[in-house]
Amino acid sequence: MKEHEQILERWTEVEKTGEEAVLATVVKTQGSSYRLSGARLLLTRSGQRAGSISGGCLEDDLVKKAWWLTEAGPVIRRYDTTPEGEITREYGLGCSGIIHVLLERVIPGRARLLDLLKEVRTSRTPVAVLHVLQPVSEIGKRLILDAQGRAESNVADPALEYWMLRTARELLRGSQPRIHFLRDKNEIFAETLAPPVRLLIFGAGDDAVPLTQFARHLGWQVHVYDGRAHYARAEKFPAAHQVSVLKGNEPAEIPIDRWTAAVIMSHSYSQDLQRLRDLSGHPLPYLGILGPQKRTRQLLEDAGLDDTQLRPVLRSPMGLDIGADGPEQVALAVIAEIQAVMNGRGGGALYERQGSIHAEGIEAEDKRFFVRPVVCT
Repeated sequence: MKEHEQILERWTEVEKTGEEAVLATVVKTQGSSYRLSGARLLLTRSGQRAGSISGGCLEDDLVKKAWWLTEAGPVIRRYDTTPEGEITREYGLGCSGIIHVLLERVIPGRARLLDLLKEVRTSRTPVAVLHVLQPVSEIGKRLILDAQGRAESNVADPALEYWMLRTARELLRGSQPRIHFLRDKNEIFAETLAPPVRLLIFGAGDDAVPLTQFARHLGWQVHVYDGRAHYARAEKFPAAHQVSVLKGNEPAEIPIDRWTAAVIMSHSYSQDLQRLRDLSGHPLPYLGILGPQKRTRQLLEDAGLDDTQLRPVLRSPMGLDIGADGPEQVALAVIAEIQAVMNGRGGGALYERQGSIHAEGIEAEDKRFFVRPVVCT
């Protein structure tokens, strides 16, 4: 996520001065909300900020009040943007939602959550974090579980800690990125901190340039590969994290995990064929191939691959049907399709969607139900 990159960049600057900051995290939404739970904002003493928790309407209030609100420790700030709410009277929003924001001071050497964001980006392994929201005396307490099963916690109640640990394990095993649950007098917000999307682009033609730019703008990690050294030039792709030359038809050592998407677009049949063979053995959530279906069917046949096995992840022609023409429009269509796939969506028009735009899970004991907020633009 782009905002995590921005927050970490700002935090690095704050750390150099030895100052403290306030980290704001959306921990619960009811009704309409511009951001989902897990959205973050970092505020500095000088009023600088990175990230966001709304469309811009709540940030100004936090710039003014975050410091005195957190004088006694972590606190949850409630914003009511319904037509009758206090925020509507001040800003005239009427977004019809209630947003709960966890505010906590962070100082160099004591900013565990920010450290976790950095670790997840570098190690590309997820971490489950469970925040205590109720009772008030326990706000700011949390349990952390990494992918290797290592846990850390400052939760005092052993029974609650066990419950949170079990939930953290389930969170890391499943696909639900965030969930709330209630247990007795406790309210918990649980989230998975996941690595950013990694986009592998096989083909360094001119049409790959806007694709890298769009992806980098979203905060994705971008790697560009090509067998032609005069194509795969770092100066041609300043937005890419890595630009590499792949030699001949040798199999490529490809960094792939479950947050990796790949597109094949070299305009060279022999290169595309080799890369398709390389990628077919990896569990990619998305594999796009530029060009008509006829060409892709021939690639699959020559590679000796079963179309039915790749079909769940294979997109060819790649990209959403938006009438794209030209490199920039095609890049937009492809990036939008990858975003939809990574979020488990079909990529259709929002006005045709049945139900809400977002859905967040809430679990009470062992009975789950869903709050379905609607985006307020």
